[in-house]
Amino acid sequence: MDRRSVLAAAAALLAGCGQQPSTDTSTPTGTATRTPTATSSPSPTETPTASPTETAEPTETPTATETETPELSEREERAAQALDRAISELSQAVSTYVGNAGDSLVDVSAATENFSRTAVLTDLSDADDDIEDARRLVSSRQEPRLEAVETARRFLRLCLDTQPRLIAAYGEAARARDAVESQRETEVEGATADLRDERQDAEAGFDSIESETDAERVSVVPAIPAGDYEAKVAQFGAEVDGFGSLADFFDRFRPAIVDLNDAERFDRAERERRAREDGQAAADAFDALATDLRTFANDLTEAGVALRPLAADLADIAETKAEDARELVEDNS
Repeated sequence: MDRRSVLAAAAALLAGCGQQPSTDTSTPTGTATRTPTATSSPSPTETPTASPTETAEPTETPTATETETPELSEREERAAQALDRAISELSQAVSTYVGNAGDSLVDVSAATENFSRTAVLTDLSDADDDIEDARRLVSSRQEPRLEAVETARRFLRLCLDTQPRLIAAYGEAARARDAVESQRETEVEGATADLRDERQDAEAGFDSIESETDAERVSVVPAIPAGDYEAKVAQFGAEVDGFGSLADFFDRFRPAIVDLNDAERFDRAERERRAREDGQAAADAFDALATDLRTFANDLTEAGVALRPLAADLADIAETKAEDARELVEDNS
């Protein structure tokens, strides 16, 4: 072989071996730099972000399902209609109860005239039939509403036991007031005893209202909102207590009237000492009654305001009687 040809071939081979390291080194370096960054960055970030998002979605689904109200069965629908009718009839009973007195149960007080218990009972008897129908038909989930309607009816029935007694008590208190003014001691005693009887019967109904009913259930009848219920109960309580106090006042009036009547008789008989002594005793008793009755009238709350005119009348009468007694004392001094 020609020597120059061999040398040329060897030079070409050596040139190829010298360039290989430079080419191979640059290629893996670029690959190693990009691969870890591109591979590791998305994987940890995307995996945890997706998990909480997917977990939150199933949480809302059971909540929406649980709040759905199942449809009423045909039997339940009939029960619901019976309860609706009963509520309507109880609302009518409230309207009849109030009459021309105002807009709510509270507008009827012990001083109300022409109150018709019979008319209200008629409306309640209409509700009785529908409540009985509902009782035969209701399901367990309808029982709370039935109980509320029955409580509202119970409240109105107890009001009908209480209200007429308080109105009667007011009448007896007025009769006793007139007897005080005309100085009829025996009638004062009889009217006071009747006042106490009526008050005691009213108190029994009032106690049952407090123990057997409550605002939340009674307010199932739109005509008896919770505020009206609470105001009516407060009114009953104030009037029951107020009539108790008035009866005590009448007990004090009676001996004062006896003293004044005796002083007048002794004055006519010209028995000056007895006229003076009895007259002074009467004057002192009537003065104390006038002061205490003024305080009682002023201290009456809004719930017991119906008794205020009656108490004010009695205070005026006591003051007048005290003046009459003092005149007798002066005439016989």
